[in-house]
Amino acid sequence: MDIRGDLRPDGHAPPSERCAHGGRPGEAYAVSAEFYDLLHARAYHRHALALAAPAAAARVGIVEVGAGTGLVTEVLIGASTVPVHAVEPAAAMRAVLLSRLHPPAGGSAGDRVTVHACSALELSLRGQADLAVCLRMVPCLPPAERRALWRVLADLLVPGGLLFLDRPPAGLPAQPVRRGLGEVRLGIDTYRGQLTQRAEDGRIRYDYTYLVCRQGRMLRHARESFLLWPLTRRALAEELTAAGLALEDDLTPDVLQVRRGSGL
Repeated sequence: MDIRGDLRPDGHAPPSERCAHGGRPGEAYAVSAEFYDLLHARAYHRHALALAAPAAAARVGIVEVGAGTGLVTEVLIGASTVPVHAVEPAAAMRAVLLSRLHPPAGGSAGDRVTVHACSALELSLRGQADLAVCLRMVPCLPPAERRALWRVLADLLVPGGLLFLDRPPAGLPAQPVRRGLGEVRLGIDTYRGQLTQRAEDGRIRYDYTYLVCRQGRMLRHARESFLLWPLTRRALAEELTAAGLALEDDLTPDVLQVRRGSGL
C-alpha cells in the first residue's frame, strides 16, 4: 500500500461522531468509515506510538473515548496488561473496530477489551482506569457537553490517573484551508482525499471529499462534513481545573497530558 502526503494530526483525521453535520450521532461516519484506515492511519499511528509507554504503565484499566476503527485501540491493548474499554457510538466505525479486535491478534488480548456502543456521557466506569485516551473528539462537543465530558473522565480515573487528548484548534481559520489526505493504490484503483476547513458561525467546518479513480477515470465521489468548536489552551486549562483535572506538560507537540487530582 502506497500512502503519500503529510497526514499531520492538526485536523486531517475526521473527528468523533458528535461532529456529524446533520443526522443522528450513531449514523455519523456512514461515508468516512470506508476510507478511514486507508487515508488517516498515519496520523493515528503517530499518536499510538506516543501512547504505548503510558499504556504499558497502566495498572488499573484504560478507557479510550472515541475509539473509531481501533487504530489506537490496537496499540493500547498490545502495550498493556489491564482491561481496556473502547467507546465508540458510531455504528459504521464500530463495525470496523469490532472486526479489528476479533479474533484477537495477540493471544488472550480479546479477553481484556470491551466495546461500549454509547456516548462518553453515558459511561458508568467510576474509578476503573488510571489511563484515559480521548482523540479526535473534544472539539466536536458544544461547550456544555465538553465540560460534562471532563467530569465523566475525572470520575472514571483513579486519583493521579492520566488523560491524553490531542490539541484542539485554538481559533477560526481566517480563510478556507485545503489539504490533501494522500493517495492509496489498491489494485488498479486509486483512493484520494481532501480536507477543506472554513469558519462557520463561530465554529470550524471540516469538509472531507473522497475520490475513487480507476485508470484516470473517477468511479465514485463521496463527501462528509463535521463541525468543531475552537478552544484555547487557557480556556481548556480552566475547564479541566473546574472538573478536578490539571493540564500538565505536553506528551508530544500534538498530544496533551492531563492528570486527575486527589481531591475528588
